Amino acid sequence: MSLQSTFGGKVSLITGGSSGIGLALAKRIAELGGDLVLVARREGPLAEAAASVRKCNGKVKVETLALDVADEEAVTRQLGALAERLPLQHVFNNAGVVMPGRFLELDAKHFRDMMRVNYEGAVHVCRATLPGMVARRSGHLLNVSSMAGLIGIYGYTAYAASKFALAGFSQALRAELWPHGVRVHVCYPPDTDTPQLAFENQHKPAETKAIAGNVKMLRAEDVAESILKGMDAGTFEIVPGLDGKVSALAQRIAPGLVRWVCDLSQKKAAAAS
Repeated sequence: MSLQSTFGGKVSLITGGSSGIGLALAKRIAELGGDLVLVARREGPLAEAAASVRKCNGKVKVETLALDVADEEAVTRQLGALAERLPLQHVFNNAGVVMPGRFLELDAKHFRDMMRVNYEGAVHVCRATLPGMVARRSGHLLNVSSMAGLIGIYGYTAYAASKFALAGFSQALRAELWPHGVRVHVCYPPDTDTPQLAFENQHKPAETKAIAGNVKMLRAEDVAESILKGMDAGTFEIVPGLDGKVSALAQRIAPGLVRWVCDLSQKKAAAAS
């Protein structure tokens, strides 16, 4: 297969499609000749994103849908109707929120919000879109987890829990859907240069910044390219970047070493503050 044949002439739905990784995915798919449905909460950024995607390829169709994926009723109604109207071949669960902070200082609301958007939001989208893909016996579903969905570190008790949940959901869903011709993928990006990361960095404890600094920050465009190539190759777990791949491998074969490296960075940051 090739990216052109996998994504060109197909319809892709991307949640969190107005910025960051979602927008980078949309632009690359448009370049490949794929039609798009961009989903995000705010209509203004969605309109701007759609305009920028159309500049990549004026021949593709770009629809937008203002929707909060955490709203189960709205997702069921609006995405359900859209999935009946359009033959969605690719669904990207990319919408996410993050608020880092120490567990004893982080408000319980943030735990609820991250689980509702990062995990439950993906479940809602899957319930609305997967029946059509199963009926056609084809399609790809990509869930964007995080490196924090593989390695839980200081300052990410709430965020890591939601992303670990998404990873486990993806593993089980893959087993259920491949007999129906639907491929499931999960991506674990490290820190990526996006507006969300800029917001996140304003709230990260010093220890979190020190630990995250062990892995090189990636461009959203590079993460998007890794995702699309991984999907085209049929890869289930997609880890962008060499540093990310090394970290993921180390976590699997030597988790004690990973904890030691993280603890060392944490101690240095604490001593410097």
